[in-house]
This record gives sequence, C-alpha cells and structure tokens, in this order.
Amino acid sequence: MILFRLIWWPIKVLFKLLFIIILLGLVVYFFTGLKSPKLDRNWVEDSRVLPDITISTSTIRVDNIRDWSYKTGEVVSKRYYSDSFDLNQVTGAHFLESPFGKWKGIAHTFFIFEFADGRNVSVSVEARKTVGSEYSPIKGIFHNYEVWYAWGSAGDFTTRRSVYWGDPLYKYPLLISTTTASQILADLARATEKLETEPQFYNTVLSNCTNLLADSANRVHPGSISWSYARIFAGFADEELYRLELIPHDKPFGEVQREHKI
Repeated sequence: MILFRLIWWPIKVLFKLLFIIILLGLVVYFFTGLKSPKLDRNWVEDSRVLPDITISTSTIRVDNIRDWSYKTGEVVSKRYYSDSFDLNQVTGAHFLESPFGKWKGIAHTFFIFEFADGRNVSVSVEARKTVGSEYSPIKGIFHNYEVWYAWGSAGDFTTRRSVYWGDPLYKYPLLISTTTASQILADLARATEKLETEPQFYNTVLSNCTNLLADSANRVHPGSISWSYARIFAGFADEELYRLELIPHDKPFGEVQREHKI
C-alpha cells in the first residue's frame, strides 16, 4: 500500500498540472477568440506611424523610418525619414538584447542591418500599445496588443533602450553570410508589408519580439533556430545563439557577453 501511494502521488500531481494547463489554455482561447486585431486604435505616439514598405526585386523602400533622439527619460526630437535599401549591399547583421525586468529572462530583442555605403536600419517586433496602456507580459497572453514591426535608425533603437530607459544593451554580430542577412531583411519587410492591411495580435508566448525574429530566420533557413525556452524568455536568447554558434563563441559566454555590452 505504501509503495502504491508513493507511485500514485506523483501521477496525481502530474494529472492536476495537466488539467490546469488545459483549463488555462481553454480560457485563453475563449477570451482571445472574442477579439479581432485592428489598425485604427488610439495608438501611443511612438507606434502611431507605421512603416510603409515597397518591395521590388532587390530593393526595399521604407517610408516612415523612425529616427527619434533621446536623453535620460526625455525625447529630444521626433523625426521620420524614407530610404531605399539594396539587398545586394547588405554587409552584415547584429542581434541586440536589452533586459528590462527584475528577472534575467525578461528582455527585448531586435536586429540591426548594415550596408556597404555605411548606412544601417533596425527592425524590431513590438507590442503596439494604445494611449494609457502599459506593456504587461501577462496582458500580452490575452491579446491586449496588436503586433507591429518597427523600422528605425540604429541610433534611435539603441539610445531609446540604453539612454531614454537606461536599460542594459548587448550587441552581437551575427555569424551568418551576407546572403542570409539580406534574405532575413527581405522576409521582415514582407512581414511588415502584410501587417499594413492584415493586422495581427502580439502574443507574449506565440508571437513576441524574439519568436517572430526566429520565425523569419527559419523561413530563410528552415530549422536553423530550434524551439527553446529562450523564444519565450528573451533574456536567454543570446545564450541560445551562443549555443548555436550564431554569435561569437570563442570564449566563455560570460566573457563574450561582457565584451558586447554597449
């Protein structure tokens, strides 16, 4: 009898946990299924102006590229510009990670692409918030935000995190070919263009900043970014890329991370 209880107890716990997960999934599905994503909400100013993408054979034209400037806790200027990018001139890409919570696993990630003539452009997948709302990972599970692909200058995106908000920021060169980098940029442009007419929800688990960047990489090279907890807890994304040898990995990870803090 004692042996039976020892065996049965963990089985009961497992079934209870499974029941809770299924119940939570049904609740999430029910509440999110009643909502529809929209383009015409009262958006906060920094996501009010969507990028406008025009794609040709080897060129991407982007209107409304954000180029704001910042001081600590203050927006100094608000500027947008237009530019065209030749995919054949991509010279490389960087992965950036910015932890912003009390726990290491909470972070934001984005890309910077560089070109032969010295220009650059950043692409970031973000939750599109409305006036008066604040970002919450829990609310993000229940489709409280639409998703949008922000395009901006490297100066805007890096100083917004490191200066305006004062968060740590790590910048890693991606160890991928220029062809792969240009293909990922093109894929992100197509995803951005689609959202101009077909809005979608941001989801903390399924379609967050890191998930959708990884999805783009996997559309270019299927299976290159395997599923891991880092796709949900973005603060571990750099460790996962280190494990996959997609960022510098010639030293212990802690040392690589310190060297790439900006």
